Amino acid sequence: MLLRGLIYGLTILHLGPGFAFAVVAFGCEEAFSLLQAVCQQDAFAAFIKLTLAAWGVMIAALVLKILVTNYINKNK
Repeated sequence: MLLRGLIYGLTILHLGPGFAFAVVAFGCEEAFSLLQAVCQQDAFAAFIKLTLAAWGVMIAALVLKILVTNYINKNK
């Protein structure tokens, strides 16, 4: 159980900045009009905000996964 928690934590820790880097590096072109609000900021500020948002989404998804798994296993 401890190893699984460590793997989840390291995955979230590394995927958040990876997602933010990909959006800042490749998503801030003129073709992506949805990201212009993020891309008009300072690159570092956009990176930090996207990293925090990605962490929030991944942590919420992990909590939801754990709750659903516990609910399913509880009924067996």
